[in-house]
Amino acid sequence: MGVLRYLLVIALAGFLAILTVAEHVERTRLGYAVRALETERAQLLEEEKAARLAYEQAVVPERLVARAVELGVATADELAGAGR
Repeated sequence: MGVLRYLLVIALAGFLAILTVAEHVERTRLGYAVRALETERAQLLEEEKAARLAYEQAVVPERLVARAVELGVATADELAGAGR
């Protein structure tokens, strides 16, 4: 009876170790996926800023400077110097 208990404890410990490793691998995989999605999100936000500026330039050129400053693309001083 003692040997059976010992084998059950070993089997249970092995099973828990396997579950722990599997969880760690899954969390690591999800961490990389989140990092890739964060990078993609940042890229898409930059593309959105560029698209908004292009739209503003095509539709209302007078508001281009104000929108560029609002979106953080350039400062008002930089844009004032570019118009000269």
